[in-house]
Amino acid sequence: MRLILFSTGTLNSCFLPVWINWMKANRADDSVRVVLSQQATKFVSGHSLHALSGSPVAIDSWDDPVLCAESFAPHTWLAGHDVILIYPATLNTLSRIAAVDASTPMLNAVQCTSARVVLVPNLPPGADHAPAVLALLQTLRERPGTVVVDPVSRPSASVSEAAAVAPPIWDVFGVIDAESARKVA
Repeated sequence: MRLILFSTGTLNSCFLPVWINWMKANRADDSVRVVLSQQATKFVSGHSLHALSGSPVAIDSWDDPVLCAESFAPHTWLAGHDVILIYPATLNTLSRIAAVDASTPMLNAVQCTSARVVLVPNLPPGADHAPAVLALLQTLRERPGTVVVDPVSRPSASVSEAAAVAPPIWDVFGVIDAESARKVA
């Protein structure tokens, strides 16, 4: 499977090195390219991810040298994969996708791809009970070619209550593999 892993700006992005190591050990036949949102770079280093993944890490910007080196139209290159995995996906990113925002290369690729788009929400505390957020997630679930992986409840690092956060990557790949098998059957 050819996979783009797009990580957005949440604290859970700091676990990307562990997830990349897991993918290299357990999914060696998959190719993974990593793209970070500008905000994700506050939580994880592109240099460390490059060292672990073996591929240069791009920043979701129209003038990013990694994206520009791949193609004069980065959104076309990004859309040419089997799966676009947005993990973890902030509420802001989810809202932008639902609004058909194409203002960055990754958002444009998500809007234009025929690849499966897998969204793994990482929500702020309380968002999983907000009617507007629930409606947003339902809208995304109904979007053709899109899979929304349900978040899990975990203690929040920012407040004393639990939050609905992205599950571990191995659980996400379980959903991706099950969805692939379902489509083949």
